[in-house]
Amino acid sequence: MSRDLGDFPTPPPLVAAVLERLGPIGEQWPRVLEPTCGRGHFLQGLIDGTSPPREIRGIEIQASHYEAAQAIARNAHPMDVEVVRANLFDLDLRRDLTWREQGPLLVVGNPPWVTNAELGALGSANLPQKSNVKQVRGIDARTGASNFDIAEAIWLKLLKELAGEEATIALLCKTSVARGVLQFAERTDLPITEATIVRLDAKAWFRAAVDACLFRVRLGVGTGAGLGRVPVFAGFPSVRPESALGFVEGRLIADLDRYRPLAFADGQCPLTWRQGLKHDAATVMELEAEPGLGSFRNKLGESLDIEPEWVYPLLKGADLVRGPALRPTRSVIVTQRRVGDDTRGLEQAAPRLWAYLEGHTAIFARRKSSIYRGQAPFAMFGLGPYSFAPYKVAVSGLGKAPRFHAVGSVDGRPIMFDDTCYFLPCRSPEQAAITAALLNDPDTLALIDALIFRESKRPITKSLLTRLDLVALSGHVDCQALLVRAEDELTRLLADESIFRENRR
Repeated sequence: MSRDLGDFPTPPPLVAAVLERLGPIGEQWPRVLEPTCGRGHFLQGLIDGTSPPREIRGIEIQASHYEAAQAIARNAHPMDVEVVRANLFDLDLRRDLTWREQGPLLVVGNPPWVTNAELGALGSANLPQKSNVKQVRGIDARTGASNFDIAEAIWLKLLKELAGEEATIALLCKTSVARGVLQFAERTDLPITEATIVRLDAKAWFRAAVDACLFRVRLGVGTGAGLGRVPVFAGFPSVRPESALGFVEGRLIADLDRYRPLAFADGQCPLTWRQGLKHDAATVMELEAEPGLGSFRNKLGESLDIEPEWVYPLLKGADLVRGPALRPTRSVIVTQRRVGDDTRGLEQAAPRLWAYLEGHTAIFARRKSSIYRGQAPFAMFGLGPYSFAPYKVAVSGLGKAPRFHAVGSVDGRPIMFDDTCYFLPCRSPEQAAITAALLNDPDTLALIDALIFRESKRPITKSLLTRLDLVALSGHVDCQALLVRAEDELTRLLADESIFRENRR
């Protein structure tokens, strides 16, 4: 495997399974294009098939792979098979490929499974021209939302340049890439008229711990308005879809059938969701208490004695996933009260803390995100008055089965969260308890389940949480059951605070 090119060669048995799922090839498509043909496994599978196409074109950038694919092409007589050595992104597929005849076109293969950021870090030239492919704006573009899979860039190139063709595109890719392509096509009216997703066990085939699929789309005349349900199949032998995703008012829904009875609550949350602290310097900023010493130890193993009023209890996304015992074992240094505060006042207000931070300036200087440029020394993000609310309702963005937790303070110190968590600030334990009870209602959780894509690195996002119309849900839930859950939450919350106080003594 060539990491520089994101190369996961497709095993011949998987090639056979893909072609069988699509086939009979030659009866449907006289022409086939493989945009990143590697050593030619798909080319060989097409040539050896019971219904081969009349023409095959392959494109490959890597010299050794090209030679192997070229050898397959030379032995394909009397079929018309041609392999071009080129960077796909340097070609115009409408102009630079020669075909002897017209007719339906199949694009098939397994493009690279690597992101533009990963290739950039490797110094690879196997990149599309630099651009904001996803058309992301503002802070999202600066914090990574504009990072994209190279396969996604290949998909978008194919869709744009083959839009005038009677074409079907069927590529192996990450499921996240398939979703990204569908969302981009919806926003830009790319002419996808039909799409299907067939799940693939990437761990078994490629030893890759990602959610992957065979993603197939058909292009048609006009716009993508004809794209409705996108059936999702459990695997290649499956003939019945396990679910269907699709768009409702321009937003992609993971499970349309589960969503529809709960669509009334997909709107606007009346409360403002917040994300936890972002500092990108965990080795310095995250601490554990030194047993019996009244001081702290950082992740570098260093003991430190700093002003405690700048240290707060911390829960991370993994803590919230584990639940329900939420007694923080970590603490975090908080250098500001809100984003943009000048931290230099710490030199006078907390000289020991300031000396400690200055001693680790090099670690802060290595923070890669551009959001820290021009900020005060040791600046953080994801904080404001809401961070210091005495009670909160929080959820981990990492959980595939979300659970909302009401949390209080520890010895009068509000609990902070890291940036894998989202939370609602609350003024009282009662407000936190009733809010958590409503968010943990079966209908709320069923709506979230219909909306989330569990294979994502972060299934729960702020944009998803802001869609939960808690007012609509409150008028629909079983009030008696809601009150019982709220009472349980309140009892637990007050008991936790009592335990915290006892432990402090």
